[in-house]
Amino acid sequence: MCETVLFDFNGTLLPDSPQNEAAWLEFAKTAAGKVLTPAEFQKNVHGKNNRLVLEYLFDRPLTKEEALELGEQKEDIYREMVRQTPATQQLMPGAPEFLDELKSRGIPVNIATAAGYGNVRFYFDFFGLERWFDFDTIVYDNGNMNSKPAPDYYLLAAEKIGVDPKTAVIFEDSHSGLAAAKNAGAKKIIALETGNNREELASLGIADVIVPDYFAPEVRGLF
Repeated sequence: MCETVLFDFNGTLLPDSPQNEAAWLEFAKTAAGKVLTPAEFQKNVHGKNNRLVLEYLFDRPLTKEEALELGEQKEDIYREMVRQTPATQQLMPGAPEFLDELKSRGIPVNIATAAGYGNVRFYFDFFGLERWFDFDTIVYDNGNMNSKPAPDYYLLAAEKIGVDPKTAVIFEDSHSGLAAAKNAGAKKIIALETGNNREELASLGIADVIVPDYFAPEVRGLF
């Protein structure tokens, strides 16, 4: 039986990878004059925090204030896409039921996301995340965090709810996020497929299990 569960959010609890990617591509083209290839996106954007991505796009160091301002411009595009897309108006299939089960069993949970404050506040309000999570313990990009694949997000997420990260099951979807989970010493790492990327995720050799959603037997078998 699992002792604690930590989640990434985007692409892991919310099926928003297409919208997040589209928002970054639009922002990169209009604000930085860059057209990103799929390989460039995977290497330099997916799973990384905004400041790291923005410094890559603008090819220079940014102050914390610059990064926050530019990041909000991108997130405005993204949030509007989420509001207008039916698929992103609900959590991943099986996620609410899984979270309900964790809550009923008293298993500690937390989120460690590279999203910024504005998006996390939006998620709590839009999806009613307070049913399962304490907003004050969520670890998000505050402008000072080392980006995944550094383990900092997950180490802090575990610390904030008083658990040992080595006892945690971590759910992730990105290359850098899976590496962060491994670097945090997670007990078990479960990868969520986003699109047709099962082989790609498997090739990393990090995830113990790869699942399409939270109805998967491997997820239900955690209890």
